[in-house]
Amino acid sequence: MAEYRWLERRARGWYCVKDVPRPLRATLGKKRWVVSLHTRDLHVALARRHAALASFEAEIATARSTAGASPLIEAGMAWRGTFARIDAGNASQIAAFSGRDETRLNDEGREIDRTAQQVARDGAELVMSEDFDRMREERGDAAAAAFQAVALGHATPLLHYLDQWLAEGGARGPVAERTARQYRSDLAQLATWATTAGVPPTIEAFTAKVVGRFVTEAMVGTGANRKTSNRKISAASSYWRWLAKRAVAEGNPWQGQSLSKARPRGEAPAEPRPFTDPELTTLLSGSPDPEISDAIRIGALSGMRIEEIYRLTVADCAGDWFNIRRSKTTAGIRRVPTHPALASIIARRTANKPTTAYLFPEPGPLRSGRERSMAVSKRFGHYRIRLGVDERPAGQRHSLVNFHSLRRWFVTKARHGFDRAVVAAIVGHEAGNLTDDVYSGGPTDAAKVACVASVCLPS
Repeated sequence: MAEYRWLERRARGWYCVKDVPRPLRATLGKKRWVVSLHTRDLHVALARRHAALASFEAEIATARSTAGASPLIEAGMAWRGTFARIDAGNASQIAAFSGRDETRLNDEGREIDRTAQQVARDGAELVMSEDFDRMREERGDAAAAAFQAVALGHATPLLHYLDQWLAEGGARGPVAERTARQYRSDLAQLATWATTAGVPPTIEAFTAKVVGRFVTEAMVGTGANRKTSNRKISAASSYWRWLAKRAVAEGNPWQGQSLSKARPRGEAPAEPRPFTDPELTTLLSGSPDPEISDAIRIGALSGMRIEEIYRLTVADCAGDWFNIRRSKTTAGIRRVPTHPALASIIARRTANKPTTAYLFPEPGPLRSGRERSMAVSKRFGHYRIRLGVDERPAGQRHSLVNFHSLRRWFVTKARHGFDRAVVAAIVGHEAGNLTDDVYSGGPTDAAKVACVASVCLPS
């Protein structure tokens, strides 16, 4: 119905949704714009929908302006590179512009002494000024001024280096696709705020003062969730650290800008936790579909992360061991004993399949940069909420229990009879700083097998 347009009902309440125009999906890093309206009341959702749509349109406008200015910005950045190479003494670049500038005379009519670099720099600026005049005629004063500011290094588009930053990543390599989409969205919102707040959407414009204004106006002033706000601040801070490392920005204005985690004095923060035995019993006996049922049992009796489970192939499950070849951390690359209670599940899921087939084929082929477990993770969330297995402290958006709580449950049970070095080796954690942990060579396979077998599902 027309009055429900752009609204979508989900388990946690009403959401405002709208498709991102196809030409802008690469810029924004998503195909669909989804934002929670933080209510389960339809009438409240209808009232809040318009403000959410206005924010969406502002974000789209910023993306369009960025995309539309791309050729101009690229031309400016190309000239900036030329000037940088001349200043660095690049011989071929100096030679290319050494004859472009006219001889300069002082007040007495004598030629001014200049180095080859100075002559080349003046010649390059002369040619660049011709591009400036042409752009002013074709696109107007504002576009030409933007080109000149970029070319001379006075302004750098806020999102210009975003792709390079995400591709380079950090110690673990390129940023994961899911995280990259989130970072793109967070920084696109920053660019949107800059445009609406009258701040130039450039790297140079974001001083500590401007960042403080952004945090106050866009986060504290709107009552935004503090955990979400700190995640966005952290994303921007990571981007600026990379910019500073590459000598694009001077310092990191986001340092020290995170919000304090407000809570009543003396009250410990609510942390994610393991499932209790009664909760796990409820999940196992709640008639889950075969995929979720198998995933719950494997997660609870192996301690593997959900994406580790969904990346397993038939070959990875041979010989009563799970061979985890891709994980979140280096320590996560490991072998995990197959619990005896999982033998029938593994046999059923590997029977008559090629060695390259996935243990869980339900999500289909692996899409580039995606997580295979994303769909089942959401379905598991809906399943446990339907059974009442949920805990959300007042004012907290996310539950304290999720699929990862199976991993926490396994660790809790395994630690009842085995030391942390054995359990850490099984679940793929760093053992610690103790000399015995670091230099012992790790626990034996027999110790790992005994540890896994000691964990039993609740009756």
